[in-house]
Amino acid sequence: MQHKNDYALEPVPDSEQTHGWAVGMVNGSLAFAVPGLITGIEIGQALGFYKSVAAFLVGGLILALLGSCTAIVGRSNRFTSYLTLKFVFGIWGAKIVSFCFVLSLLGWYGVNLDLFAYATNALLTDYMNITLNNTAIEWGGSVVIVMTTLYGFHRIERLAAYLVPVMAIVTALLLAKSVIAMEHLTAPVPSMSFGTAVSAVVGSFIVSIVLMPDLTRFCRKKHDAVIASFLPFFVLSSFVYIAASLAANVFLTADILTLMVKVGLGLAALLLLLCSSWLTNVLNLYSAALGTAAVGNSTKQHVLIIGLGILGVVASSLNLLDNFSDFLFSLSILFTPVAAIYCADFFILRRSALYCQEEPIPSFNVVALLAWGLGVAFSIYSGYITFTITPIHAIDALVVSFLSYLVLAKVHTRLFVPKESI
Repeated sequence: MQHKNDYALEPVPDSEQTHGWAVGMVNGSLAFAVPGLITGIEIGQALGFYKSVAAFLVGGLILALLGSCTAIVGRSNRFTSYLTLKFVFGIWGAKIVSFCFVLSLLGWYGVNLDLFAYATNALLTDYMNITLNNTAIEWGGSVVIVMTTLYGFHRIERLAAYLVPVMAIVTALLLAKSVIAMEHLTAPVPSMSFGTAVSAVVGSFIVSIVLMPDLTRFCRKKHDAVIASFLPFFVLSSFVYIAASLAANVFLTADILTLMVKVGLGLAALLLLLCSSWLTNVLNLYSAALGTAAVGNSTKQHVLIIGLGILGVVASSLNLLDNFSDFLFSLSILFTPVAAIYCADFFILRRSALYCQEEPIPSFNVVALLAWGLGVAFSIYSGYITFTITPIHAIDALVVSFLSYLVLAKVHTRLFVPKESI
């Protein structure tokens, strides 16, 4: 089994460190997950193939750059993302932020279980004329996921090393068959703005970006942390999105299973769903357990993993998949500011000075919480006042929160911190 709490409440020791490719492969599993294919399909059909490629590359570059910053924070301090948030948002402020992340991770867990149950039944019906109860499939899948997660990060890393190449091969086959049929490529009338598409791309991985310290605290060097960001969020995710977008525009279907069957990958689709649902939800459950451990100061992580696995099945009944694009957009607006704030704190205010568990931490850092709220509010209401900084809502949230935090922190220091302590 794993270390008693997988270092949920303490720094990762040098003996547990690994290289960036291994960490990048763990997040790479998220790129090949079925929700990634669905994102590529929906944006591809809304923008058309060529414009969607531009949105994928711009969004991927934003994610990779922001992820490199959060990854370096994690690698430098060796703390989980939730312990990092404690130093920035305060003890109880971090609990609020962490609780929001746990809810979003459970949402992702439910989305993946939903997809797995739906696809399993559809393929069993088509190939074997068998139909199972969706709820039974979800509970059975969750049991396997919980058992895998109980073994900790290094077993997850090993699982990713085996499963990501399998998922890459299936995606490559989808792309190859779509390229062969490119004479049927259509150019739909755009039904989504370019900025909204980029925000959806950012939203598809923004939770992973903010939670990068959970994984990169195991990285040996800073360049390993950068590799762990660019590999999944720019290289692998762009590859998956482009493959899905091209297939959707060539074969004219938005249903991932119908698409796989049309290109002759029905059984391969089942393999992809098995691998992606398994590995993606293991990672979701792992991060959710780390977050819950930090919120409740608990070291009984095995109990948390089991309990959260049960809640994840409950989350699958919320039908988040029916509003998937809205779900991604909301995540990008809500969580991009969090990454901006703790990067501003570590790299600019602290000038990369490491966090220390012995330093005094307030219950609430009102400055950080206010900057978070300002970034979210600006992105939401900018559409009503027809004023934006960029065409991309997620970037507006990032810029406003980043600058607000720096300005408010400076004002707070001048007004409330005695000069002799500065």
